[in-house]
Amino acid sequence: MFALFGAGIGGALLILIGGLRSQVRPDRPGRAERRRARTGASAVRIAAVLATGAVVGAATQWPIAAVLAAVAAWTLPSVLGPDRGQKRTLARVEAIAAWAEDLSGTLRAAAGLEQTILETAAVAPAEIRTELARLTEAIRAGIRLPDALRAFADELSDPTADMVANVLLQASQHQARDIAVGLSGVGRRARRQATSRMRIATGRARVRTATRIIIGVMLATPVGLAIFVGDFLAPYGTGFGQVLLAVFGAMFAGVIVWMVRTGRVRDLPRILTNPGEEVLVP
Repeated sequence: MFALFGAGIGGALLILIGGLRSQVRPDRPGRAERRRARTGASAVRIAAVLATGAVVGAATQWPIAAVLAAVAAWTLPSVLGPDRGQKRTLARVEAIAAWAEDLSGTLRAAAGLEQTILETAAVAPAEIRTELARLTEAIRAGIRLPDALRAFADELSDPTADMVANVLLQASQHQARDIAVGLSGVGRRARRQATSRMRIATGRARVRTATRIIIGVMLATPVGLAIFVGDFLAPYGTGFGQVLLAVFGAMFAGVIVWMVRTGRVRDLPRILTNPGEEVLVP
């Protein structure tokens, strides 16, 4: 128990020191946000995980239970919560499709390529407005348009954005004709992709619902037994019982990972993955 509370105090001190260091030496703009989005780490989440492990350890006096509770507090919210990542992806695909169609319409009015990008970026959908703002800043700063477009595609890291950037790259490097027609086709294809992903997301929702039900039942069962039939769980307080608890916890985690992977759908592969790469479109 002293070890658990010591770990909680140590984690709190690390969080406090990290916060003070970030105030003294602020990170580069956007770097901390991207790191938190990638790892899912935040001071509040880490504190909640440590508190959950300490409370469960104090209530049960089982070290393995404290560890399993901390792991569950870290992983289960993303499994049981809404699939925000899929919603953001669908909204971004729709935004890219709308921007491609806007580019096509503006180019049909005989506007230049760079001027078209600057004009459409100002009224682009909110989901990609930040990335487009960096693209326009690069263009105004005098960076070559192909380099700025590749950086824009890498920042979005989306196959649909790669299609739009690839058409613009061909136009900027090879003076491709009928670029408006190509962008219009990209917009239509992006909307078809969004529709297909929406149908897939509906199927994933059923899998996630089944996963939530199974996890809820499996978590409620030991809690109910501990409250109403505490003697039934007494053997887990022994050394061998802790080993069994660790094995059961690992098996439960494996089942959850398998169910989550079953409901996961991989995105289409990107087409602009190497510097200087472009795909010729007929």
